[in-house]
Amino acid sequence: MTARRISGFRVALAGSAAALVMLTGCVVQQQRPITRLYAEKATTEVPADELLDVGVRLFDPNIPEDEAEREKKRVFPDVRQAESRYIPTLIRDTLEDTGYWGQARVLPRDGTGMDVYIDGRILESTGREIKLDVTVTDAIGRTWFTKVYEADADLRAYKDTISKPRDPFDNVYNTIANDMLAARRKLTREQRVQIREVSNLRFANDLAPYAFDSYLTQDRKGVYKVVRLPAPGDPMMERMERVRERDYTLVDTLNEHYTTFGAKMSESYTNWRKYSHEELEAESLARRQSLTRQVLGAAAVIGGIIAETETNSSAGSAAATAAVLGGIYAVKSGFDKRAEIKLHSESLKQLGDSFQAEVQPMVVDIEGRTLQLKGSAEEQYAEWRRLLKSLYENETGLPATTSSTAAGAEQPGGRRL
Repeated sequence: MTARRISGFRVALAGSAAALVMLTGCVVQQQRPITRLYAEKATTEVPADELLDVGVRLFDPNIPEDEAEREKKRVFPDVRQAESRYIPTLIRDTLEDTGYWGQARVLPRDGTGMDVYIDGRILESTGREIKLDVTVTDAIGRTWFTKVYEADADLRAYKDTISKPRDPFDNVYNTIANDMLAARRKLTREQRVQIREVSNLRFANDLAPYAFDSYLTQDRKGVYKVVRLPAPGDPMMERMERVRERDYTLVDTLNEHYTTFGAKMSESYTNWRKYSHEELEAESLARRQSLTRQVLGAAAVIGGIIAETETNSSAGSAAATAAVLGGIYAVKSGFDKRAEIKLHSESLKQLGDSFQAEVQPMVVDIEGRTLQLKGSAEEQYAEWRRLLKSLYENETGLPATTSSTAAGAEQPGGRRL
């Protein structure tokens, strides 16, 4: 037998063997266990005047406007909207558990009145992976850091169904908490105290600029600096503190709602991500199998044809024919896998649609005011801040926003820095 014939047989036999292996199954590599990371917890009490309150603003859901792009990126609008509320609650809870911070609250996207703010954008979120763009700033206007966090799901979380479901991306939230702690430690005690002072004055200036505008300056970069502080026992500042407590009452009520919302969606959301992970893995496997089967099948067909044309023996002809048939079947199997890919894609969409029905926004009533936490939450929060101005007017008997009365108003005492 010539070298060319031998080569043809080798191609045919290799193609047949490869097609047979692919058709009888393949080995799926198991993901290695992900090392769990933990948020560092305080071992000593943090001084009260250094406990910075943290506001975790609702995340940008980052929903593509084009429907085709949403389909391609596996973005289900209602699910993303739910995640934009749910993820901040997990970060809030993580920070509260560390003991390094004051009050941690979830805020609407334009929420103010806190010492430190966390803003985020969801770049990717499936049952298999998560990718978040996070920025942390303080009331002074300084950016602590901007960082993209990404991680694969810890599959052990999907198996823990007896107790309260553990989030498969806990490592991301714990890492955010540790990065914030590292940034906090770079500040001096005086800087941490100053953040609280600026936060208080910014809240007061927002409600009554005529009375508190002279206490702060802001440079071109948007960084605030304290010019002077209110005198101890200043009656106007004491009234402002009472108004701020009312603001905290509403924000705390909102947070109770976010907590309830997260608790109700936790189980169904965990299941959605679990099944989403399974579907994505199945789809990826089907895609790999489809390509491999088609390539190896084509190689088997070509090798078989070459071998058949160059052999004179019946055994060689039978082997070549088997290689051709096996290759054709492998190619057909590859195209069948494409149909399976489409099936998994549809299953993902159905999972998203079914979950969307479970995460519709809830309505909360606060002092006769109805807040609907779906887009309009920001509008309702803005309306509440306008109402605070009216509350301040009632407390002081002075208009909160009319600057024309500022000249005749008695200015509170203050101490220069």
